[in-house]
Amino acid sequence: MILGILVTSCDLTEEPYGFYSDTNFYKSQSDAEAALMYAYNSFTFLEYTRGLTNIGDLPTETTDLKPSEGVDAQEMTKWTATETNVTLSNYFKYCYIAINRANAVIENVEPSDFPAEIKNNILGEAHVIRAWAYFSLARVFGVVPIQRSMVKTVEQTTPALAKDLDEVYDFIIEDLTTADELLSLQTTRNVGRFDKVGAWAILSKVYLTIASSKDNNVAKYRDMTKDVSEMYAKSASYAEKVLKEQTLYGFDNSLSHIYDVHFPEGPEHIWLINQDRTGQNEGNYSKTPLMFLPWADGGPFYVKRPDGTMVYTTNGWEVYRINTDFLATFASFDLRRVELMSDRIYDAAGTEVGSVASGKIPGLFCLKYIDPEFSGQKTSVKPFVIRFTDIALTYAEAVGPTADGYNWMNKVRQRAGLNPLDAGLSVADFRKAVLQERAWEFCYEGSHLYDLRRTASVISTIPAAKAAGLTEDQASFYGIPQVEKDLNPNIN
Repeated sequence: MILGILVTSCDLTEEPYGFYSDTNFYKSQSDAEAALMYAYNSFTFLEYTRGLTNIGDLPTETTDLKPSEGVDAQEMTKWTATETNVTLSNYFKYCYIAINRANAVIENVEPSDFPAEIKNNILGEAHVIRAWAYFSLARVFGVVPIQRSMVKTVEQTTPALAKDLDEVYDFIIEDLTTADELLSLQTTRNVGRFDKVGAWAILSKVYLTIASSKDNNVAKYRDMTKDVSEMYAKSASYAEKVLKEQTLYGFDNSLSHIYDVHFPEGPEHIWLINQDRTGQNEGNYSKTPLMFLPWADGGPFYVKRPDGTMVYTTNGWEVYRINTDFLATFASFDLRRVELMSDRIYDAAGTEVGSVASGKIPGLFCLKYIDPEFSGQKTSVKPFVIRFTDIALTYAEAVGPTADGYNWMNKVRQRAGLNPLDAGLSVADFRKAVLQERAWEFCYEGSHLYDLRRTASVISTIPAAKAAGLTEDQASFYGIPQVEKDLNPNIN
């Protein structure tokens, strides 16, 4: 099953990938830290990072796909993906690799005699890693198996399916509240790692997912025992902690600064997946820019910022493309369109060498992922997973059209060069406006599908999903991969 894929033979004569040996780990604090980093590294694998966009954006109305791209990606964009889709299978697999590695840290560090502060921080981060992996799974697949302990034997690779979403989310919430208790507020940043604020941020997103999904009668969520008003309140409470009870993170007034690869410690970035061009293996470094940038003549080029600044960049494979209908939803002066999208490229002298009009570029392309100091195909671009603005809009959606809700909503709109949101909106209309703002703000950051799913608006928003003949219930989750069902008789 999910973790059975890690087992290389039934008698375990070869140590399975992702397993630990007590003779090699946890003899010192540095060993425990190394094991924790090993757990974090689960999220850097191509199979997970590529899944962020292939699942979170590619199936939505925001994104078009290169016509010659492979079958699995085509299935995602056309809403014909089945339980044999490799993108979904890989995403499922690497989430459970992260879970197993986090379980190993928790089980081995809990009985240790490390100093309390060090022990608590390691354990706290491991609990957040596990919670994030399960939240990733829940938003994609719904009810999934719960692996509560480290896999040491083949018999442990077939855990039972959770009985319902309550069990899945209760486990996620338990992990995050445990992490909140263990972690202390940091005074310095540690890029690529979770901290106490990260736990608060994920809790706010978890509670909002439950609240809005049940509020909108989403499949399986409608059967949860949770109270909608209480879930909105808890989402607002944890989001407010992020907004007001810490000093490391904040609202960045500059869009270009948010996406500047040189500033991973910028105030927006609550959690980035840490990748660097100096890494030796893919996953250590990032190829994300190549998925968005045009091929042009097959060599590097320059793009021009609105202020005239020229930025050097590698060429790309032009796989992910901005959908023209989605582009038309932006105001022409929205800075998220003006500053973060382009339709032309230049040489070092500033002479245009390609454009959509000339036919050398297939369409507008996203400028969120650029590293001017790339090394071949290696870049230091880090996927933007949790931003401060995400939690600001989570708070606004949770509290509704209050003065504070409008305040955070309008901060986002002001930065984008838009007028304040119309006053006096109903709760429903305000939350609908927040959802639209999120579509503009976080496009190509791997989150849009989950917003549509939790508001039961997949079919009404995504033409391909409607054309595929799906119902809203069918569009709410992907099926658990067939390979996992074949390996685990407890998945039915």
